[in-house]
Amino acid sequence: MRALALLFVASVAAAAPGEVVRVEHRDPGAVPSVGPADAPVTVELFFVPGPNSRSSWYRALEDLQRRHPSKIRLVYRVLTVSGRNREPYLALEAAAEGRYREFMTKLHEAEAQRPTMLNDAQLIEVVKAAGVDADRAQLAMKDPPPGYKRLIESNERRRKQHVHAATPPTILFNGKPVTVPPVSLTTGDLDRLYKQALDQAEDLLDRGASPATLADALDEQRPLPAEITVQTGPTDEEIGELPTDPPLASPPLDVRGLPAYGPSEAPVTIIVACSPTSLNCEQPLMAATQTQRDAYPDQVRVVWAPYFGVDLDNAADLALLGDAALCAEKVGTSSEREGDFDSTTSPGWRWVTAVLAESKNRKRRMTTDDLIDHIADKLHVSGRAFAACRAEMAGTTLAWIEAARHSGVRTSPATILGGRVYGPITDGTTLQLLVEAELAPGWLGEAAPTWIRVLP
Repeated sequence: MRALALLFVASVAAAAPGEVVRVEHRDPGAVPSVGPADAPVTVELFFVPGPNSRSSWYRALEDLQRRHPSKIRLVYRVLTVSGRNREPYLALEAAAEGRYREFMTKLHEAEAQRPTMLNDAQLIEVVKAAGVDADRAQLAMKDPPPGYKRLIESNERRRKQHVHAATPPTILFNGKPVTVPPVSLTTGDLDRLYKQALDQAEDLLDRGASPATLADALDEQRPLPAEITVQTGPTDEEIGELPTDPPLASPPLDVRGLPAYGPSEAPVTIIVACSPTSLNCEQPLMAATQTQRDAYPDQVRVVWAPYFGVDLDNAADLALLGDAALCAEKVGTSSEREGDFDSTTSPGWRWVTAVLAESKNRKRRMTTDDLIDHIADKLHVSGRAFAACRAEMAGTTLAWIEAARHSGVRTSPATILGGRVYGPITDGTTLQLLVEAELAPGWLGEAAPTWIRVLP
């Protein structure tokens, strides 16, 4: 918004008294595309503008769309990578000015002539040659509008939802990923993929699908894997015998009042149950939060729950830490600097991550009481309210552990998703597949053990 405001001020300043100045409206959230919005075939190209995007496959996709202009909508889903974010934002600026194709042509020509990355001055020459406003391009490159950033984040999220572990460039035909690397695609391959996508679209249209919502309907039909293999990570301890198949927690676990990451109304909840100081808890927590943040921020909520062997020598100390986390969730935490905390994190979640981070510090060892005081001071927890809560909540952690063990939790850490209890899931791709299966109606239910395979 600041960049757009500067442009508006500059335009007004340049106007003569009484002169009418035309300020162009641009939608920074519009994805570059060519072809009708209701085309039966949508081809999405996820790529980072630069040397890799001047390859023959890029031109072949554009040629495919030109040969079927009313049947194909080609969507350019621009991404960034570390060390290359100027060209992507310039591409979006060019698209906002209606000069996307001209910019990409000039960019590819300029990069083909140089063995090294273009510097800022050379990129500005490229945008000028493409007919893009140089001042706007300069601002987009140095201080991209929030809309451009949100668009790139949305593109990356969609890529992760559909392609999972593959790296760009990647291609979707009607929401279905192309498994062949783009550099290996031939014209015949693209024609075949187009025909398959068109047949699928026409079948849906024949069955009454609306052309206006066809793309969404096709997107929802993407297949799930026939089998999901779950490889669990290291545990601190195994409490009781582990079942071969992931059992349903019975009775269901009560997560009210537990620290959480993500929206409370999310349809899918991932529970990571572990000891408050377990170093083995970091990876399953990271896998869960990355799945929530990067792929399904509106559909997934992650909950931390205390879980450890109550017969451990330090069980009393761990119970104190667990109760403190629950009180931090109830009383609240804050920071000296506004904006330090992610808005998706609850107060107790900040407490849990702070304690885990402190547990990794091998140079500083504290007693449990000192650790609680240290974290409470760091997170500006109200001392009087916190002390009263701890007295009131004493023993809550042990009660939750007893209930979780009765429900079937047998490892610490443990990951619980869709009501099913696993060992700690540390692989983000596996966890995402399980989330997608949970989001797809009718996939889990009682049939889950026949297609989810857990490796020891």
